[in-house]
Amino acid sequence: MTMDKKTVELFKDIARRNLCPIPKLTVSEWADQYRFLSSEGSSEPGRWRTDRAPYQREIMDAFTQYGIWKVVVKSCSQIGKSDIMNNVIGRFAMLAPAPIMMVQPTIDMAQDYSKSRIAPMIRDSKALGDIFRDVKSRDSGNTILSKLFPGGRLIMGGANSPAGLASRPIKILLCDEVDRFPLSAGSEGDPIDLASKRMTTFWDRVMGLFSTPTNMGESRIDDEYMEGTQEEWQHCCPNCGEYHLITHRNLTADYESYEDKKGQKHVKVNSVRWRCPDCGYDFGEIDMQHAQQKYVAQNGSAWANGVRSFFVNCWSSPWLKWADVMQEYLEAKGDPEREKVVYNTRFGESYERKGNFEGPEIFLERREDYGAELTNDVLLLTAAVDVQDNRLEYEICGWGVGEECYGVKKDIILGVPDTQAVWDMLDEQLDRPYVRPDGVRLVVARTFIDSGGHYSNAVYNYCLRRLRRQRFAIKGASTPGVPLIHKYSKVTVANRYTIPLVMLGVDSAKQYVMDRLSIEEQGPKYFHFPLDTDDFKHGYDEIYFKGLISEQRVPHKKNGRIVWQWEVIAKDKRNEPLDLRGYNLACLKSLNPDFERLKEVILAKNTENNGVVDLKTANKAKKPAENSPKKPVYGCIKRGGFGGL
Repeated sequence: MTMDKKTVELFKDIARRNLCPIPKLTVSEWADQYRFLSSEGSSEPGRWRTDRAPYQREIMDAFTQYGIWKVVVKSCSQIGKSDIMNNVIGRFAMLAPAPIMMVQPTIDMAQDYSKSRIAPMIRDSKALGDIFRDVKSRDSGNTILSKLFPGGRLIMGGANSPAGLASRPIKILLCDEVDRFPLSAGSEGDPIDLASKRMTTFWDRVMGLFSTPTNMGESRIDDEYMEGTQEEWQHCCPNCGEYHLITHRNLTADYESYEDKKGQKHVKVNSVRWRCPDCGYDFGEIDMQHAQQKYVAQNGSAWANGVRSFFVNCWSSPWLKWADVMQEYLEAKGDPEREKVVYNTRFGESYERKGNFEGPEIFLERREDYGAELTNDVLLLTAAVDVQDNRLEYEICGWGVGEECYGVKKDIILGVPDTQAVWDMLDEQLDRPYVRPDGVRLVVARTFIDSGGHYSNAVYNYCLRRLRRQRFAIKGASTPGVPLIHKYSKVTVANRYTIPLVMLGVDSAKQYVMDRLSIEEQGPKYFHFPLDTDDFKHGYDEIYFKGLISEQRVPHKKNGRIVWQWEVIAKDKRNEPLDLRGYNLACLKSLNPDFERLKEVILAKNTENNGVVDLKTANKAKKPAENSPKKPVYGCIKRGGFGGL
């Protein structure tokens, strides 16, 4: 019995369509053919075009290159690295199904990435929508952190969660922003090493590490990049034909700058030109965009080890204008906190943090005569107290526009902290008004008191009694990466009352202090120090400055990685001035003051309230009654309201 001719042709057509071998497309070829960009994550939604940013091609194709098992990308922001990783996921899910894992710094970031990046890609790229199971189906197996497709699964994990990193084998591992990974996933060890252990059963495994760098000497992506081929995206000089990496060091800008009334620097860039290091000719942005470009390896021998590493900075991105980036750089120049952001996210380079000063002489020489206890630029006072076993050490700081800081008083109160007399003497310093040359008197708006020593209960009891006067207990954490103000907590006093407890990142505080000490021009964030006078002893002597620079960041090896930690280098081990200045800075940040409003209030109330600026009353629409009591109020006008925890 012979089959009908039409039936035979039908089976041939089915076989031709469904039994053909899988096309051997590279990641970039797959993306050009199947990938569609979503409006949620792209300013240019629609069909993907690798030619839009040609530096992406080699990075993507390295994932399907024979013999390559690790791909490292050190880059600035806004070069499309998220889409590169998404294309790798899409290509392997469709053409070479296998278990795939993407690791973000935290579980929360992994969930957000899955919702904002992965889900829209699957929805808008029809080829992927056909293979990933429908999330709306009850038994789809498609969740936020785990998405099934025929022959494999996409797992989203957080570097802070060891449970998600240590089970089930994977073939493709993608780690995003590795410089933001914790040193250890819980107590399990390095998260990248932990995840990579799951790849050992696959001979054709491949790992991708992506990140903008952070600090010089502690950047994981820097180390990984140096172990690879170190391929720089370089431009060909239109004149001499030599290839060079474009950096800010060989760019010149024609610009105008001015400062606003808040002391902030503003720059208008008219033009930016690149000067060739070989021939000396200079060219504009358009010229270099149309110049030939390619990757040039600085360490080609690493190819034999199967590790390709790439570097791309902002000057190659089609989504960033040279003038805009140069404006950011020129406005941040001289401010270490802002410079770091530009170096990391725009230049794609690690930033060398300040912190090593040869001696106290440079700070002794720059002390100033305020002409009074304060200068007329001081708009707000904060205080910090360090509690030792036999004394209290305190510092009062004045703050002006742009967080310009003025040391006011550093002193010691001798006595055991569990005696009332010690705290009464502290009250005398915190409750009294401090006078500017124009006669305005200011009181301390808020005080942070360290409660981490042997006298925690004494600190808590004092803060309970002085809560209305804005005196708060703090406790520091030396964990790297913890922000200056980590979180607001609470503690119970006498088994009955609850008071706030402010948790600080002391490592971050010390780095902020060192960064600001390195600012040499007076203006925003500059540290002023006063000279003693016959009428007032400020306390900023050689002993103070030795304590202020008493610590340095020292490298240590931990879990197989170099970790930088703060260590006391002073012979007398006295580091209280450094801690106090960090606490004062955190105190200011907790207040979040509106300095412009403060300046208006002080000018308006210069002659009222017996010369003491009553900040809360001054902020009210109606003036207080003439016979109302004139007491100093311990608060601060902040953006959106009054300071308060």
